[in-house]
Amino acid sequence: MEKLLYFNTGTEDSLAVPASNLYMIDGANDAVVLYFTPKGANGSLLSSVSLTCADGASDALVLAIAQAIAGGRQDEVVVIADDANSVYVDSAITAVGTITADATVAFS
Repeated sequence: MEKLLYFNTGTEDSLAVPASNLYMIDGANDAVVLYFTPKGANGSLLSSVSLTCADGASDALVLAIAQAIAGGRQDEVVVIADDANSVYVDSAITAVGTITADATVAFS
């Protein structure tokens, strides 16, 4: 098993995705967006997760998320943001904004 990243909006919308599918983490204007692509998809976007964060914290949050993903064991689940249980990889995260997933890209 490989490392999985977990997100939950607190409204029965959650996503667990392999860390190896992470394409990019983009931080700007008090928000951070993680983009994921399926393996072998030639850059096709599979899903994204937007996180809201404290004022002025987006740059530091990108680094904190990257360090959390890079550290630890390869066979673990890393909770990046879980609104249902108020668990966050960094205290600067205020909420999971949206989870967008398109499974059709992975199978087309």
